[in-house]
Amino acid sequence: MKLSKKLFLLLASCFFAFGCELLDEEPEEEKKVDNSTYTYSYTCPTGKKYTIQIPNRLSSTCKANWEYYARTYGCNDADNFPEANKRKAQCP
Repeated sequence: MKLSKKLFLLLASCFFAFGCELLDEEPEEEKKVDNSTYTYSYTCPTGKKYTIQIPNRLSSTCKANWEYYARTYGCNDADNFPEANKRKAQCP
């Protein structure tokens, strides 16, 4: 008998005779990820206003780091680019 036929008969007997609880696995729960954001608004020294979306799932420290990063780069504050990169690198 061919291998595929033997396999089919084995699986069929498992289903009909024993119920095969091993094959009745519970589906894995999908992990819920908070993809919500909040709007962060800032004003540059030039008076120009900007807004950016920042994830809510971040800790309060990381939110502040992302805000600093956004403000620093958004206002082209080149003197603080290294500090902004360092702060943002601490967060996901």
